[in-house]
Amino acid sequence: MQNRYPDVNEELYRLHYLKQDRAQSRKLIRVVMWATLPLAYVDFSFLGTSQQFYSLFCLRLLLFVYSWYLLKASISTANPQQLDRQILRWSAAVLLMQFVSNASLPRDYFGHYLVDAWICMIYFVTIPLPLKSLRPAMLAYLIALLVLLAYKVIPTFAYVSSVVAILLASAYTGHATSAYLQRYRKKILSAELELDRQESTDPATGVANRREFMRVSESELQRHIRFGKSLSMLILDLNHFKQILDEYGAPAGDVVLIEVTRRLKRATRSYDCMARYGTEEFSLLLPEANAEDANKVANRILSTIAAMPVAMAGQEIKISATVGIATMQEGDTQESLLDRATAALKSAKNVNLAPGMQQRASMAA
Repeated sequence: MQNRYPDVNEELYRLHYLKQDRAQSRKLIRVVMWATLPLAYVDFSFLGTSQQFYSLFCLRLLLFVYSWYLLKASISTANPQQLDRQILRWSAAVLLMQFVSNASLPRDYFGHYLVDAWICMIYFVTIPLPLKSLRPAMLAYLIALLVLLAYKVIPTFAYVSSVVAILLASAYTGHATSAYLQRYRKKILSAELELDRQESTDPATGVANRREFMRVSESELQRHIRFGKSLSMLILDLNHFKQILDEYGAPAGDVVLIEVTRRLKRATRSYDCMARYGTEEFSLLLPEANAEDANKVANRILSTIAAMPVAMAGQEIKISATVGIATMQEGDTQESLLDRATAALKSAKNVNLAPGMQQRASMAA
């Protein structure tokens, strides 16, 4: 069975492959640069030391300098749109130079159309830009080549038909090959992103898993230490979750976890990091939250979770939770902050709750 992955938008695709596309573009520019000398010799072999030859030589020299400048400028290009503009202008200049060279050759010479057919094919394949950006320049180039046929001394109609067919077939082949390669690269990127998402996401709830939470919390802790800001961590445990599983079954447990996740999202801030930490445990990282802020968030979470029962197959399942809170102190590490939040949770769990109470929050100093 073939796996299907979410589609990747064009912006993400271009940004992900920017480094490779930039390297490919620079390689192509170098090839064209150093092809200037042999192409100038071809011009000389046909035109000799005529005015046309010196004009073409000056144009090729300008293209060489432009290519050299673009090589230097593209080193620091970090924006896909900027790279597109640079390469599109350069490729248009290359096509224009090639057409001027073709038009300068003798009227009874058709050999350059072999090179043109090759250019029509590799143009789409070697230039790593979106096809919609490449089509206008190539279409203009094809039209110009076909118009140039009217200037030539045509031996037979069959000869012209062959030239037209080869040019169109070459352009279509290059376009189709490039389209296939770009689709293939998008599928690879889509698969990579989906695998990364699966590695960092809890499959039941859709939030981050423990591994991802540990990665994010370490990064956030170092950032808050560097800037001297407060940071709090919450560990939340669902009360009587094993009883829910025993009484209602595993499907009911999944429904409860999903509903708790929704309520947690409603009760927390958009930039708080939430993860499923264990079977019935959730961990939350509260950036720039001191002890008072963390207490407010914890109380809001507990109230939101216990506000309404969860409906399951015509039955109502009452849910509640216990929270342990730890606020960052001087010298804290990820492990020490997590240990204090876990200890606070255990302390709250061990407290004998008064009749009717179904949740409790405990804070670690």
